[in-house]
Amino acid sequence: MTALRELLLQAGARLQAAGVRDEALAQVYTPRGLPLVKRAPALRPIGRAWRLGVVLLSADGRLFTAAESTRAVEPKWFNHRSSEVEHRRIAQQAAHRGPFAEGDVVNFEVVELALDEASLREGSGPLRLVDDTVMLRWAGHDLGLTPLDAYLDDRVSLLIGE
Repeated sequence: MTALRELLLQAGARLQAAGVRDEALAQVYTPRGLPLVKRAPALRPIGRAWRLGVVLLSADGRLFTAAESTRAVEPKWFNHRSSEVEHRRIAQQAAHRGPFAEGDVVNFEVVELALDEASLREGSGPLRLVDDTVMLRWAGHDLGLTPLDAYLDDRVSLLIGE
């Protein structure tokens, strides 16, 4: 799987050389507080990556699932219209309080994808090995299965404007 790692590193190098803006990766945690005092969730930085559709690529060649994201800005509206809006506001508040630059996109609840051959053959995530070709599922059905190298080339080209 060194060819896969090399493919990911090359894609990251192209993005870095073009100066494409990356996004923060974060882990949700609840800070320790006093007993019986509920603390708001917080976001801990775990790295940076570029969003390539359904996956996030770090400069060191790791892939993550693209999950939830927010922007590190102060939330303006507090009208609690629905639980989903409230969930997004709390996430935005956590990103704003965290050590992220103002306006930075913060991806959280991300999961690093296993890149070893056994995991790819099992195909439990968006990556799978089909006839010795690493494929990426970018949609919920088999028609959304495409070779990873072509997908990365397409996404990177779009981001750098080729």
